Amino acid sequence: MKYTWYLLAICTFLVACGKNTSEQKVANGRNFQEQCNQTIAQCEQLEQAVENLSEERSYEHICEVQKLSDALVFNYDASSLDSAQLAQAQEVDKLIAEVKISINQQIDLAVKQGYWFLVNQPEVLLTEMTEYPVFLERGEKLFVDITTEKPADIRIYNVNSHQLLRSYIGKARVKDSLDIAFSSIYLVEVTPRVRQYASVELTYHPNNLDRLGSPKQVVSKQVEGQKGDFRVQTVKGIKMKNLFEEPRKFTLRGQLKAAFSGSYRAIVAIQVPQGATDILYSLRISTNEPDRSSDGKFHDNMETSYKRIKMLGLPVYESHSGAGIISTILGENQPLREEDAYINMYVFFNSAQAKKFQDGVDPAKLQYSIDYSTLGTQSCNGRIPAKGYKTIYLGFLNERMRYNNYVWLEAVSAVPNTEYFKTEYTVK
Repeated sequence: MKYTWYLLAICTFLVACGKNTSEQKVANGRNFQEQCNQTIAQCEQLEQAVENLSEERSYEHICEVQKLSDALVFNYDASSLDSAQLAQAQEVDKLIAEVKISINQQIDLAVKQGYWFLVNQPEVLLTEMTEYPVFLERGEKLFVDITTEKPADIRIYNVNSHQLLRSYIGKARVKDSLDIAFSSIYLVEVTPRVRQYASVELTYHPNNLDRLGSPKQVVSKQVEGQKGDFRVQTVKGIKMKNLFEEPRKFTLRGQLKAAFSGSYRAIVAIQVPQGATDILYSLRISTNEPDRSSDGKFHDNMETSYKRIKMLGLPVYESHSGAGIISTILGENQPLREEDAYINMYVFFNSAQAKKFQDGVDPAKLQYSIDYSTLGTQSCNGRIPAKGYKTIYLGFLNERMRYNNYVWLEAVSAVPNTEYFKTEYTVK
C-alpha cells in the first residue's frame, strides 16, 4: 500500500494521544510545542493519504482512513496552559476539525464516485435466460457492462413496480447506466438466444460507506404463478386424473384350479378421458391375497413426485434419451416385486379382440399391442399412449398351473397442461 507508512505513523501517534493520562498533559512535563507540531504533521500526513484514495480505492483502505480520522484528537489541560499556549491549542483543534471535514468529504466522494462490484463474471457460459437481481437505494446509480459472443437480449426491470426500464434486443455489447429513483430490487435479465460465453459486470455508485460494508442480498425462489403474472414462465406439464376410485383387485386362478372354479383370465376396460394422451398404470402382483398399505396411493404418489420435479423444466414426453417427466415419475413409484408372482398382460385397442380374449381365445390368434403388452411380467408400472382411443382394454392371464396370482391395478390419465411459474425475490 503506497501510504502504509503514513497510516502506521498515525496509528502510533493516536495510541499515544488517545490515552487521557497525566503523561499527555503539559502540566506533567510533556513538551507542549512538540505535541502541537507532531499533531499538525499527523494531520498533514492523513490529508495526504486521503487525497490518494482515488489511486488505492478499496473498502478496507477507506475504512482504515475513516477509523484513523475518528480517533484523531488533541488532548490538553487548558488550566495548565498560558494564554499563548491556549491560543495555539485552539488552533490545533481547529485544524483537526478542518481535517476531519475534509476527510469525510473525500471518503464520501471516493465511495459515491467509485465503481463497486455487484456482479463480476468475466467468463460465464450462458445456456438459458439468466437473472441477476440486486438491491439498490434511491439516489444510487447502476452501471451495466455486458459482452456476449453473439447477439443476446438484455432487459432491466424494477421488480417491485413490475416495470421494464431498459431493453436491448439483439445486442452483443451493452454498456449503459441507470439512475436509481426508487429503493427497490432491480433485475438484469440476459437471454443468450444460443449457447454462448459472456462477460457480465454490474457495478454501482453507493450512497454511503455503510452500503459497502453491509450490502443487502437478494434471494430468489421459484413458485407457482398464474397467466399474466409479472415475468411469468410457461412449462409444458401434465394434469393427472385418477381413473379408478379404488384399486381394481382380482384373482387369477391357477389353470388347474380354474377348471373347477374361477378364471385364470381377466379383462379390465379403462375409459380414456377426453384430451388424455397417455394412461399411466401401476400393476402389483402377489401370491398373497391381503392388501398392502401402499395400495390405492398410486395417483397421490405420482402427484407428489410430479410437483417435486415439474419446476425443473423436463419435457412432458420422453426424448430420444428417455429423460421425460413421465419416465421420471414412473421410475420413482415402482411397486414392490415378488419373485414368484408373474403373469401376462395384453393391451387391446379393439373391443372385439378383447371380447375374444375374455372368451378364452388363444392370445396368439388375437391382435394385441406388441409394444405395450408384457409376457411374464412381475409387479411394474408403465405407460400406454391413448392415440385417440376412448377405451383401452387390459387382458391378464395366469400361465401357472397350480398357483393363484392376486392382482391390484391402478391407473391415471395424463393430459398435457400449460403451467405457470414465477420468481419471488426477497431482500436479506
